[in-house]
Amino acid sequence: MSELPAKRGFTTAILHSDRSAPIEHGSLHKPLHLSVAYGYRDARELAAVFQGKGQGYSYGRQGNPTATALEEKITCMEDGVATVTFSTGMAAIGAIMLALLRAGDHVVSSSFLFGNTNSLFETLSALGGR
Repeated sequence: MSELPAKRGFTTAILHSDRSAPIEHGSLHKPLHLSVAYGYRDARELAAVFQGKGQGYSYGRQGNPTATALEEKITCMEDGVATVTFSTGMAAIGAIMLALLRAGDHVVSSSFLFGNTNSLFETLSALGGR
């Protein structure tokens, strides 16, 4: 009978979570990927990535290995299913509003929020009618 591996404590699991897969180029720590463009062997491989049929990155602002590593670490920390990260708070707020709200929905918020958040809410209310 095989034994299950011992469950690591929270700190140990987080510390070693990025070592569950080989780190690129033999690096000792997960490198930061600052590229916004990625190359592929041929156009078919690139097309498969753009169509979601192949693994890879198509454009750095839509995802990159650094963001993926952070998302995987947060998912591990929270014992979650998946994580999505954003470059800015406004991007996160906008994505949540666009994903969840439909015409006729109501949002209750404070007027003391970050100024651009209130501006976004005004824009969204104009799109959905009042």
